[in-house]
Amino acid sequence: MKILFYRDDGLGDTLFTIPTVAFLLNYVKDLKKIFWVTNHDNLVSNVIREERLSAVNVKNIHQLSDNYFDVALFLGPWGRVRSFGHLKTILSLNSDYKFISSYSSKLVFKILKLFLGNKYFFVDFEKIFKGHDILNTFNFVLNSFKLLNFNIDYLSLNDKKILELYNYEVYFVKKDVLQRRKVVLHFTYKSLQFGATFNDYYRLVDYLKSKGDLVVAFGPYEKKYLDNFSSKTEKIFIDNIDDYIDLCFDSFLFVGFDTGPVHLAAFLNVPYVVSFFPDKGFEHRIVRWSPFSNYSKCLVLRYSDLNKMDKLEKII
Repeated sequence: MKILFYRDDGLGDTLFTIPTVAFLLNYVKDLKKIFWVTNHDNLVSNVIREERLSAVNVKNIHQLSDNYFDVALFLGPWGRVRSFGHLKTILSLNSDYKFISSYSSKLVFKILKLFLGNKYFFVDFEKIFKGHDILNTFNFVLNSFKLLNFNIDYLSLNDKKILELYNYEVYFVKKDVLQRRKVVLHFTYKSLQFGATFNDYYRLVDYLKSKGDLVVAFGPYEKKYLDNFSSKTEKIFIDNIDDYIDLCFDSFLFVGFDTGPVHLAAFLNVPYVVSFFPDKGFEHRIVRWSPFSNYSKCLVLRYSDLNKMDKLEKII
């Protein structure tokens, strides 16, 4: 059996998919190959070093045009069929069965069901929702395979066992926590769109610089803010995943807003991870996308808590 995974969204979403892929590699009988199409193919290749898994960058999906798949699973925002190009990708891949996440309340999916053939299955996301997207992703794939009556030993799995598959220590060499001295504050451009200000960041700097060797990290989308950030603390620019991984392994505390590097820090078991989420939709956001780790101590706060640094003392 050859399976295609297509997931072209963010770093956190890619990490949340790891337990599902690990499950397929271990529990699906007669599995020959999984092709995982992703924006983060280098990370995927380093996290799961398994001959039956090939990570393919989204930009190179044309390389798979001559391949035949038993099942193609389209994960993430593809479920909204957000453009004609997205729909074209779904239609052009050569597969016996294609599974697309849908919403029964959306007109676009009702129309697609009328025109697409019987090899297309629409799985209503609202019906399979289990909470955190680690579980949502797994539940989508599991329900897809149930529709085909595939021989999978899913009865022995529960939510706890699925979450236990989210463990970087299988793939990375652990660095002694006692050697970690850095405190990282990750500057996130999206936080400014949701109401955070430079003064909020300066307040965090004043609080965090007493906790260790503070570094303020800026990614490619934040580079334009680096020169305007008037703080005497160390500032660094990082433009690749490998350097973020090294930074996480040197850190015992990682603070940021809801963004990919925060999820990476939690996945890599940085001892303490703090993530701020917008007040609007806070409960729903943390249920689905809060940083998860089997070992890190994670704290999720609202933007409105930015002036209440005493809440950080609960974990540090």
